[in-house]
Amino acid sequence: MEPREIAAAARSFSAMARIVGPDPKAVKMRRHAFHLHQSGSTTLSASAVLLPPGALAEPLPPLLARICASHGHAGGVALTAASLVEAFLVAEQRDSPSEVLQPRLIPEARLDVLVEPEESGDIRHGDSGAPQWLSAELLAMVDVPASADPVLSLLTYDGSLIGSSSWDVGWPLADVNQKQVENDAGSFLEYNRKNLYAESADPSTIAKSATRIAVLGVSALTSSNAGHINVPPIPQRGDSLLVVGSPFGILSPFHFFNSISVGAVANCLPPGAVRSSLLMADIHCLPGMEGAPVFDKNACLVGMLMKPLRQRGSNIQVQLVITWDGICTAWSRNKLEQIEQASNELLDDKSADSKTMESCGMDNHRRFVSNLANDLSQYSIPPSLREAISSVVLVTVGDTTWASGILLNKNGLVLTNAHLLEPWRFGRTSPLGLQHKTTSLAGEYLHGENKLLQSQHCKMSNEDAVKHEVSFFNLGSKREKRISVRLDDGEKQTWCSASVVFISKGPLDVALLQMEKIAIEFCAIRPEFVCPTAGSSAYVVGHGLLGPRSGLCSSLSSGVVSKVVQIPSAQHSHLPSNVQTDNMDLPVMLQTTAAVHPGSSGGVIVNSHGRMVGLITSNAKHGGGSTIPRLNFSIPCKSLEMVFKYAANGDYTILEQLDKPNELLSSVWALAQAPSSLPFLSSPPGKSGEGKVSEFSKFLANQKEGLTSISDLEAFLKHKIPSKI
Repeated sequence: MEPREIAAAARSFSAMARIVGPDPKAVKMRRHAFHLHQSGSTTLSASAVLLPPGALAEPLPPLLARICASHGHAGGVALTAASLVEAFLVAEQRDSPSEVLQPRLIPEARLDVLVEPEESGDIRHGDSGAPQWLSAELLAMVDVPASADPVLSLLTYDGSLIGSSSWDVGWPLADVNQKQVENDAGSFLEYNRKNLYAESADPSTIAKSATRIAVLGVSALTSSNAGHINVPPIPQRGDSLLVVGSPFGILSPFHFFNSISVGAVANCLPPGAVRSSLLMADIHCLPGMEGAPVFDKNACLVGMLMKPLRQRGSNIQVQLVITWDGICTAWSRNKLEQIEQASNELLDDKSADSKTMESCGMDNHRRFVSNLANDLSQYSIPPSLREAISSVVLVTVGDTTWASGILLNKNGLVLTNAHLLEPWRFGRTSPLGLQHKTTSLAGEYLHGENKLLQSQHCKMSNEDAVKHEVSFFNLGSKREKRISVRLDDGEKQTWCSASVVFISKGPLDVALLQMEKIAIEFCAIRPEFVCPTAGSSAYVVGHGLLGPRSGLCSSLSSGVVSKVVQIPSAQHSHLPSNVQTDNMDLPVMLQTTAAVHPGSSGGVIVNSHGRMVGLITSNAKHGGGSTIPRLNFSIPCKSLEMVFKYAANGDYTILEQLDKPNELLSSVWALAQAPSSLPFLSSPPGKSGEGKVSEFSKFLANQKEGLTSISDLEAFLKHKIPSKI
């Protein structure tokens, strides 16, 4: 289905939930990215999954059916993020947020949902051409432990070395809003701020809270004109996703209600599990979209969007999706039995007929789940893209760094970046305010008190895997450091040693590693030497952001080729001598809009046919140090022909051309002013080619003489270099 067709079908199951309540001291909007506060009342909103009666082609999860029956609710339900309503619970429930099957809102608090006209037209009289507000009731707040567990593993990935996790769940804008709330409320919030900090410092509490779902009853919603909605089999990396949500919805529903965003599954959690309860999604979402339904390419309900995983002190964030399968698992019969033991009063007034009906529903649900795997083939990603994913490996050097690599042949030859092995060669800053080369270290340099971002502490996938602690720029060539490569084959992850074959001394950031022989058939990448055009689809596969200790396989992000940088073939010394160029311009750099994070260096860019079009080398950072994931640079396959020729015939002399200096190519990759031989890239009239560029080059050259220790380099980076990659 086309995105517009998916969106048309999805709107009938998408809503915006709103809560309005008294808030004379203006404290209800804490940890929310936006709000409305007028006349002592605060309004918050979030997106919601709308389920009219009979909307699901499968039975409702047993716990959800029991919740509706216990409240005598026969209408539709809406599922949204529990964080929307937690601030408006009565004091005894608000002070210790947790799963609540009998939630009570404070007096005068009001819930309602905004639905599409086709869902309200047969309910309300009058104009059915505009969205309608329907009154809602808070039925329950239920945890999803199947999804909370992988969230916890991500949050605790690197916390033990610095006393608290460097990861959080929430929108970056919530921090700004929180400061405003604190300024407005003054000393009254001091006690609450301390409690809030204690809550944020506990990853377990964050994970449970982030995946907790509020169940709203919408009595006026009695039928659906859109028919049934199906649930897909197990999502896989690369599967298309479409979200229908309401970013900043309450600020102007007219502008933002049920907006569309598209993307793809980047990774599936738990790692190696047959069934996924949490997805990492390569999709652009905004505050207010938490709770939104997520659909696949066939308009089937994949799950519900939650607030993103974000790195504290930066603008890096990863969108997360609670899968419907995770919800069904969490709300299964076992969960229902646990609830019954702890809260019998909720179920005491149940009739025998309703209990029999629920038992039948549980049996139907189990039969439905057992049959899900039968339809896997029609949802699988294209085999060509799956092969490309299998060609990407994880590379570790010593006990401090990781990056990605690409398998070039059946013998285990791996292509990666030279800066992984010799990072000190790639520290120059361009006059554009960007420092060349993303050094894909497990711990990046951060400005401020917390000088190093520590690596993460999830369970390693193999006892022989390298331990990743604090990392920084290496200060010299230490060839004795162990190089390890991890192959991912489905649920199986295999580590083996590797040795250096080649490190380019020229302007291209390439290196070759040779894996030791192991009893595994390698899946080599297939190159495409015809350069992609601007606007063509691009997929990035690499081990970005979350390193080896997470146990995750490579992640996938998607975008388009935004720019192809070319130079005259006569000035390209890094092509085989037998290549006929006819003086045409040759591609030397690709830029894409796909997200690239630290650790993706050495990863692959592939086209829609699964063929490699480029080698990821770097992305950009703002002057303040924050990464720009969707501004990145790659070496096109056309510039790597000699590497692939060597992979085919093993003639080492072919690689010697990569060591040749090339002033023009160096200037392109340094993001510097080009030589005067290219008038359209040279300095403007009246400006010398020197100016700021040569002054800065001299500055760097002088500084290098004094860099003799980690502390020297740390001080230099912190106080002298305005930005880096």
